[in-house]
Amino acid sequence: MPKDLNINAAVCQINPILGDFENNLNKLLDFYQKALKQNADIVIFPEMSTTGYPPQDLLFSEKFIQKNLKVLKDFSQKVTKPCILGFIDKDKDNLYNAAAVCENGKIAKIYHKIHLPNYDVFDERRYFTNGDKIGEVELDIKGKNLKIALQICEDLWEDNYDRKISNEIIESKPDIIINISASPYRKNRENDRYNLISKKYGKANSYFIYCNLIGGQDELIFDGNSMIFEPGIKLLNKGSSFKEDILVHPLVSGTQPGSMEEFLMPTAMERTLSWSEDVNQNLFNALSLGIKDYFHKTGHKSAVIGLSGGIDSALVACLAVDALKAENVHLVSMPSRFSSNHSKNDAMKLAKNLGARFDTIGIDGLFQNYLDTLEDQFEGSEPNVAEENVQSRIRGNILMAISNKFGSLVLSTGNKTELAMGYCTLYGDMSGGLSAIGDLSKKEVYDLSNWVNRDNEIIPENIIFKKPSAELAPDQFDPFDYDKISPVVDKIILGSNVTNEHKDLVKKVNINEHKRRQAAPVLRVSKKAFGIGRRIPIVNHFHE
Repeated sequence: MPKDLNINAAVCQINPILGDFENNLNKLLDFYQKALKQNADIVIFPEMSTTGYPPQDLLFSEKFIQKNLKVLKDFSQKVTKPCILGFIDKDKDNLYNAAAVCENGKIAKIYHKIHLPNYDVFDERRYFTNGDKIGEVELDIKGKNLKIALQICEDLWEDNYDRKISNEIIESKPDIIINISASPYRKNRENDRYNLISKKYGKANSYFIYCNLIGGQDELIFDGNSMIFEPGIKLLNKGSSFKEDILVHPLVSGTQPGSMEEFLMPTAMERTLSWSEDVNQNLFNALSLGIKDYFHKTGHKSAVIGLSGGIDSALVACLAVDALKAENVHLVSMPSRFSSNHSKNDAMKLAKNLGARFDTIGIDGLFQNYLDTLEDQFEGSEPNVAEENVQSRIRGNILMAISNKFGSLVLSTGNKTELAMGYCTLYGDMSGGLSAIGDLSKKEVYDLSNWVNRDNEIIPENIIFKKPSAELAPDQFDPFDYDKISPVVDKIILGSNVTNEHKDLVKKVNINEHKRRQAAPVLRVSKKAFGIGRRIPIVNHFHE
């Protein structure tokens, strides 16, 4: 039978700023006090709460490590009821991804993460030493001597390793298992976590608490979605998606969040325990958070976007307005002689629907000046992609000039399929400080745009239904059948085997690596994105 512990556990999914130690300390103290005011008996924070995640090569700085340790010390001195949080520990020359248990003004226990991820965007073995003992601590909570088992993120994903921590933890018969995480979002990730916890600990007679980070850090997006389970891994309560939250719940079997209004923050009324949340809504919210935090944490307040009248820039504009508010988004149409009237009108209509600033800056005069200037150099050659790309580069220059003048940040608008195929222009449409949809295939761009229009026509229907075109030459249309090519490109990026008929496509993807190295950081929302998780040499003569 499930056991009732009759204590209130508080899960604080916070959004730290990497390296802003004063901010992170204040946030820890603020959330801790708020949790206590909601009658929490034990308070839990995510992985690396003191620093933000991932710190990468900042970990080679001794000052960085010491400031993180000072945050932990200062915080622990103000702790009364038990609290668990992630930090970076140091022992002689070894660094550890660690969890601290604090109570009564001191650090009572430290656990070192055992499984260190070293794949895709993770490279923890570059910095950390593995722990060798499972995290066990006994805490006196409301007169009960409770046995707690600690994990840090990857310890849960143990199938990638020889050592099965779950068996050791179950055999130790803890009252509560606590996993503190900095687990980045990708599509359906919350389902993966739920299923994994259920598989690993479904037979444990223990409560299970999963506390995850939220917020954007460079290309990574952390979604929160913290969870509290009763024994048997039945969900008791779930944290918000893509926003900070304090989730307080009694560790009593069978209790539902509706009975806990006195303990819960107002955001709890927005929660759902359904696992069939709309994929596109999560995807949109993830990208919006990624944009919002990138701007906030880099000190930018406004965005400038080249609005072509096509679907990619339309979706980026919608995301930017959601993340930054319409008054902080500047949309610029830059038509040339090849721009269609419907594209110019569609761009204007979209800007009006969004309520964002909209300007038209014609580039045909500049384009002609370039052609005249290059006439001698290009003499005897037929017009080709060089003249087409001049237009794209003029547009990129105009956007960067506006950015430079007013301190706004350019959002680039290319999608993953285009980036993969090299169907983009260096120093042109690739210009920007952040690639908002560079991890969405062209098909996903259409799906998400249709979701944006689910209630009202925000994106003009003509943008969604017209044939895609760069409009850099007469009667020009994109040279791909995106319905066919996007899934194949996704498989190639994942490293999946493809048929012989697609060998040339693999070669085309790989030879365009030089472009992607010069692209803006891409917000990651898939299993494998262009960025730090995919490392293909630029000089590469290997072809499968």
